[in-house]
Order: sequence, then structure tokens, then C-alpha cells
Amino acid sequence: MTALQLTEFATREAASQQAAEIVAGALGGDIMSTGRAVLMVSGGSTPTAMFEALSAYDLAWHKVTVGLVDERWVAPEHPASNEGLVRRHLLKHRAGAAGLIPLKTSDDDPWQARQDRDSAYAPHCGALSMLVLGMGADGHTASWFPGDPDLAEVAGASNPGCVAGVHAPLAAIPQRMTLTGSAVFRARRALMLAFGDDKRDVLQAAVTADPLTYPVRYAMDGLRDRLSIYWAA
Repeated sequence: MTALQLTEFATREAASQQAAEIVAGALGGDIMSTGRAVLMVSGGSTPTAMFEALSAYDLAWHKVTVGLVDERWVAPEHPASNEGLVRRHLLKHRAGAAGLIPLKTSDDDPWQARQDRDSAYAPHCGALSMLVLGMGADGHTASWFPGDPDLAEVAGASNPGCVAGVHAPLAAIPQRMTLTGSAVFRARRALMLAFGDDKRDVLQAAVTADPLTYPVRYAMDGLRDRLSIYWAA
């Protein structure tokens, strides 16, 4: 069991600004030491303020590769697309020089695209400078959903692939692609933003819960002290 290490902020803006500073520091450190950096990010409304702040940081962004933690199987122009959100809020200003590896392809479903996207992501999954996770009110993170019969395989450390197709029947857009546990757990550092009292309650429950019920527990156990959780009401 992993203890819940939560850093509380007075406001969401303060949490977002500090998150941007931490992410920028991790990227800058890897650029200095290895000449490149890899950032994997989640979508949703929670990280948008952090993306906006991060986009203005003075980094060698042309040496940064950005990937997605997960993606709904919709076109980038769709309002629910994580790729579209990242392009609008992060990949602009100075950060516009970074390279993005999409998860969504022209294939009909994520399972058809899995081998292609696994090949695209594999060179980067072993060198993750920073992983930015989110969490839903149901305890899911990435596209690891409670009730998914394949959850243990997708979120497990022994999964041989970097990405996997997911069908989440209770989600508004069920077909998705996600990083696997083996990819997530290799991150050098990870950060989770969680806003609202309900999210704090979920995190506290997840510490002692079955990960099949609260999948965020997989990330907490797999990343341990490499995962920082920033919370604000």
C-alpha cells in the first residue's frame, strides 16, 4: 500500500502555476543532461491552466517530444479530442516548437491502430521526463476504467506494449487508446492534478481500495514517490 502524499494549494490557479514550474524544470533538466525530453500529458479541463502557463516557459522546446496519456477515438477537431486540447492550450507560444505524437489515427478503431501507435510511442516510453495524469470522479486515470474486464492487463506492469485499445462502455465516447501500466510506471517523474472535494475523497479511498475498483491505485502503487499529487478545492 502507498501512502497518499497530497500537496494542497489555496487555489487551482496556484496549483496549476506550480505544476507548470515543476514540469518545466523536469524537461529542462533532461534537455541539459541528455539533449532531449519527453512529456506525456492527459486531457480534460483540469490541466488547461497548467498548459497555458507551461507554453510560455523559455525552454529548448524543439528538443521536447509531447505524447498523450490517452485519447478518445475522435478526430482532432472534435471538442472531446485530447490532441486538439493539447494543440490549443500547450503547443503554442514557445512550446509550439515541440513535436507531438498523436494517438488517434485514421483507422476505424484503436485496436487496428495499436501496433502502429505502439511502434511510434515505444522509443519514448522508456525515457519519460514527466508524466501528467488526471483522475475522474470514478477513480479512473488514463483510460483505465473500473469495470473494464481487461483493466488488470492494460494497467499491469507486465503488459509488453506501450499502448492499448480500450472500450469503456460507461464513458460518453467508449473507444479509446491509452498508455499501459508498463509505460506509465517507467516515468522518471509524474504529476497528478486533482481539483474539488470529491476528487480528494476518491484519492483517500483509493489508498486502501482494490485497484480494479479505483484504477488510480495502479498509478499510485506503480509510481510511488515519483508521483506528486497537487490538489485544490
